[in-house]
Amino acid sequence: MKLIQSRCLLATSLLLASFASQAGSQSYQMVLMTENTATAQSKTQPAASAATTDPYIRQTRLCVAYSQQGQTAEAMRACHQAVMLVRQAGDRPVGMQRQLRSYAYSNRGVAKALSGDHLGALTDFQRAYLINANAVSQHNLGKLVKALHSDAPLLAASLADSNND
Repeated sequence: MKLIQSRCLLATSLLLASFASQAGSQSYQMVLMTENTATAQSKTQPAASAATTDPYIRQTRLCVAYSQQGQTAEAMRACHQAVMLVRQAGDRPVGMQRQLRSYAYSNRGVAKALSGDHLGALTDFQRAYLINANAVSQHNLGKLVKALHSDAPLLAASLADSNND
């Protein structure tokens, strides 16, 4: 009974953890976890300030903090490391693992978008959505697709201009 309650509490905690902080001026959403993944911090709190024993959570905090500070190279490294760590961790319940993987890919996608790698961001946002179609992955994927579609006429015009030269 306690195992069922703890898993139910864990699943509920993940839903609460989907509270996202805004990253950068483009307002993509990033997820920032606490040690027990029960709550999330807002962007006004220092992302990497609290000590943690979970390497995935530590890298996630660094990913968000660096993204907020505009340090894209450091953000990319931390976000990529978070993706690698969550892919290797198999000690969490399956549902929780999928949610954390989705968050990791979504966070890395934001870092890529902020660095100008829109194709890489699209790939990560799609992967996050396929793993777990939560509110964060839906928001980020939708925002990037909309931005890419709105820029399509400009891209076509610039390609036509370059062909005329």
